[in-house]
Amino acid sequence: MKVLRMIVAMLVVAGVLCAGLFVVSSERTADRIHRKAAQAQTETRDLALHGGDPSAILAIFAQVKPALDAGDAHKAEELLDQALKMLAHGSRTSATQDESPLPVFRGEEKESGLYVDPRPVTIARYDGNAMEPFISPDGQFLFFNNENDSKVNTNLLFAKRTGSHSFRYLGELRGANSPSLDAVPSVDAAGHFYFTSLREYDRTMNSIYTGEFDGSDVRDVRPVAGAISPKTPFTVNMDASISPDGKTLYISRAVILPGAPAPRKSELIVVRNNDGAFEIAADSDRIMKNINTGPLAYAPAISANGLELYFTRASQFEAGSGGKDAKVRIVVATRSSLNDAFGEPEVLSALTGFVEAPSVSLDASEIFFHRKVGIKYLIYRAVRSVH
Repeated sequence: MKVLRMIVAMLVVAGVLCAGLFVVSSERTADRIHRKAAQAQTETRDLALHGGDPSAILAIFAQVKPALDAGDAHKAEELLDQALKMLAHGSRTSATQDESPLPVFRGEEKESGLYVDPRPVTIARYDGNAMEPFISPDGQFLFFNNENDSKVNTNLLFAKRTGSHSFRYLGELRGANSPSLDAVPSVDAAGHFYFTSLREYDRTMNSIYTGEFDGSDVRDVRPVAGAISPKTPFTVNMDASISPDGKTLYISRAVILPGAPAPRKSELIVVRNNDGAFEIAADSDRIMKNINTGPLAYAPAISANGLELYFTRASQFEAGSGGKDAKVRIVVATRSSLNDAFGEPEVLSALTGFVEAPSVSLDASEIFFHRKVGIKYLIYRAVRSVH
């Protein structure tokens, strides 16, 4: 699910509250703290997966590492004891909560025939997994990344267009990649390039980066300027899409607990460019009031006129799965003006199967997305309906 697997792996590492972070005089004290930290992490994950609210417990976790860094093992242990006590209470009450494994849309889905005739694209000289596509505003470049898997180095790649459904592979996108996950490309009409990277997340919680695309490389890579990174533990800006005019970022912000198979929460936020620094829009909640209604929402893409918002939504459960395997659907929400809130999302009905990560062309005549076919991820293209 999008960049989830690598982000979960990173959060598991970041969420190990004690390992390797402190030295105390008593080996017995160290063992107790390690044991309590592991127990608290496991029980927090279980509480969230069974519908409980872990936010207060996560706030306690955030105080443990500073206590250990300061050499105060006693305070750290007291905090963990407090968390475990809260978890014990939570386990008694969570049985009355919604026990679904992740938030999904449960209502009757409205459908849209806005895009039709989905077909796979070919990328000459490339036969690996292709995910998170983005078509450049001039329609000449297809940016994407290989599989999001903790066992591989996920990097940004690109290809040159040779036909309506064909591209020629150009290789890795030099300047943008790091030893960590680098994925989910997006670029505006001026060549300002945006992407997700976990290269510094464990230290800074930054995950959205930018640079300048010059036709072959990305130069001057840096975190996006402005106060857009979350501060709450286990929260991450999972992916982002820039508007063609470079004025607005649409970001999916997720809460992912260590060991959990999917985000506990993922919502879309509006972030505006203010003289080169991005800020979360004061009216973001209003604009997204029909989008952030509970189900996981991620992988946003905006049309050039700003009136059509595409994204991926967790949608109901597969028949016979016992409420474990959710479908994901690509949906569109529209509005009449830039000041309006987006309306109720509608499923793009022609885009079937396990589909994610839409990217719409500048003229809105085509949409790209990835689809899982067997064990492989392929990029598809659909065209706008003529009626």
